[in-house]
Amino acid sequence: MDREKQKAIEHHNAALMDSMDPLVVMDNLRAGLLSLVEKEFIKESYTTRRERNRELISILLRKREELEPFEGFVEALKKIDDSHAIMAEAILKTYVCFIAHPKP
Repeated sequence: MDREKQKAIEHHNAALMDSMDPLVVMDNLRAGLLSLVEKEFIKESYTTRRERNRELISILLRKREELEPFEGFVEALKKIDDSHAIMAEAILKTYVCFIAHPKP
């Protein structure tokens, strides 16, 4: 994932850790973005929502840009419910700000 997209997600990290439902997000990610092994690892290796959120985001941040992990993540959030859709919109707005006003 490119740096501006990573920063946009990281900017909302606290809200994502507290409010996101990682299992539902994983269910709504488009096919091929996460492998079955990655999904099972997140489900089985972590017991709390916060830990699962942290690992899911960590995996997505490391994905190649060609897979469009940012776009897939935001689209998955939008599909879930209003609170997740609000997070998606906030992340998108932050990303637009970062690309419109790059810091040297």
